[in-house]
This record gives sequence, C-alpha cells and structure tokens, in this order.
Amino acid sequence: MLKCVSMETQAPTAAPDRFIRLVKKAMIGQRFTLRQLAEKSDLSPAYLSRLFNRERGLPTDERITKLEEVLDIQPRGLLFDAAERHDQVVTKVLKKDSERLLMRSLAPLTAEEFAQVVKVAERLAKKHQPEK
Repeated sequence: MLKCVSMETQAPTAAPDRFIRLVKKAMIGQRFTLRQLAEKSDLSPAYLSRLFNRERGLPTDERITKLEEVLDIQPRGLLFDAAERHDQVVTKVLKKDSERLLMRSLAPLTAEEFAQVVKVAERLAKKHQPEK
C-alpha cells in the first residue's frame, strides 16, 4: 500500500525590509504611483504590491538595476546593498585575484582612513575611465 505524502507549500522568502523601504521611499520621492513604477521598471503592479506586502522575493538583478535607474537611487549599487546582493561592478571587482587582500587590508582602517582610500580610488577610477 502506498502512503500519500502531503507536500506543504513553502511560503516565499520576502525581500529584505531595507530593500522594500528604499524602493517605497524613492517611489514616493519621485511621486510615482505603483502602476507608474511597474510600467517604467517592466514589473507588474501585482508583483510590486506583493513585494511591498512581503509576499514576494527580490526581483532579478536586471530589474533591480532598472529600479535604481527609474527611481534615480544614488549612489548606484545602493539598492543591491539593500537587497544583500552584489551588483555587476562589485562582482567584477570580486573576481580579481587580489580583492581579498585589499578587503583584509581595509578592515582595520578607521572611518577617516577609509574615506581617504575611497578618494584615492575615485581619482584613479576617473583617470582610467574618464567621463563620456
């Protein structure tokens, strides 16, 4: 005799609160309705509603990038941080062989020292990739 095993439906993992709050705040700041944001970011209004009600998980990386653009969230990557994911830029850096050494050397720095390192890095980045 076969035993019938019931399969429970697993509740979806909700997007992190910080992500939801940031999207909502930016949406209000841009004076978008849910429907307008959905249209501009290529998401359905139903999906956004469920996302805000913690019934849906995070959108794809491509949609997170689109949300950042549509909502003009600055600095770029902030929405990925709130989603607890790496954006394409961070992923590219993390693929470099020396990234762990760099991160470990930055860990003990004070906030002021870290700010100095960021300024130097920004200057180097502009030198190697001037604005178009």
